[in-house]
Amino acid sequence: MFSFHSHSGQFCMHAKGTLEQVVQSAINRRFTTYGLSEHMPRYKPDQLYPEESHLTVQDLENMYDQFLQEAVRLQSKYQDQICLLIGLETEYFSRDSIGLVRSLRQPHRQYQLRSSQDNSTAATATVVELPQVQYIVGSLHHVHGVPLDFSQELYFKALETVGNGSWETLFREYFDAQYEMLQGLEPEVVGHLDLVRIFFGAIKGCHHHSHGHGHDHAVDGQELNQNRLTEELWTLVKRNVDFVIGYGGLFELNSRAWKKGLADAYPQRDILEYILSKNGRVTLSDDSHGPDDVGMFYNPELKQYLHQMKIEQVYYLAPNQTRAQDGVVYETNASTETGSFQHVHVRAVPTDSLDFYSSK
Repeated sequence: MFSFHSHSGQFCMHAKGTLEQVVQSAINRRFTTYGLSEHMPRYKPDQLYPEESHLTVQDLENMYDQFLQEAVRLQSKYQDQICLLIGLETEYFSRDSIGLVRSLRQPHRQYQLRSSQDNSTAATATVVELPQVQYIVGSLHHVHGVPLDFSQELYFKALETVGNGSWETLFREYFDAQYEMLQGLEPEVVGHLDLVRIFFGAIKGCHHHSHGHGHDHAVDGQELNQNRLTEELWTLVKRNVDFVIGYGGLFELNSRAWKKGLADAYPQRDILEYILSKNGRVTLSDDSHGPDDVGMFYNPELKQYLHQMKIEQVYYLAPNQTRAQDGVVYETNASTETGSFQHVHVRAVPTDSLDFYSSK
């Protein structure tokens, strides 16, 4: 079993537990590969979340660099029990974010280790070479700087300030910004592709559906939290999906969507149907925010979802050190400029061979 999207309370203010506790939980729940993908730093004070009001942007940079050091320690400590991949989840505010992410992917980055009480010069500080970022989860959490998934209140702020009250406008801005991110970064894993739907069910007067473009669907009399996309929005979604398929990226099935009350894992069923119709590559992610979340909703929800969607094979990332091992390695077509697929490669496994952990 595997997941490529995770967080810990040690390096993420809205998560719980230490990074090592998350890893130990993944081992106990029979994961064979687990991606450590803390949020990348944000570089402007107005990009900090309310929960980070006591922090500076320098604190966030230090926190991410400290995460990399802890991740490589755990990678070595538990190498005989689990394959840990070191990554990051992107933050995207504008085209400037592309250069920031690319710089974090560069080899031989250095970290100046010094005490907060130390006023010495950089020349006397301890310099540590940071571990290599092996992959990225390409996610979009903001539109025009307004967070979408932090709270329902901020989602409605985005609806008013970005969309002028129109959800179609908000969605259009989201998918256009996502396309910029995808083009500039070619992430190995695309994170919660339709996150913009997270609080859609709270918008009064919206319509929901479950199994395609033209049919409303209800379960136990309750409308599902999934909106019907307009034809214009479908054009944007298909453009984004087609681009990812073109370079060989993986679309995560993100099980955390069920915790947020959505009908399906991200992406919702209508988009997943299109991905599958184009032979897109699907992987699995729990988007855990602590040790208790590892494998959350994998069994029975995600297991059943894979069966319902007739997904017979899922894809995963493996470190390039294992490239010579037996088995098919799937081709990717990413640009060397983006740094994508330089340290990992793609393999696949039949879904009926997956060992699903059940949290029940």
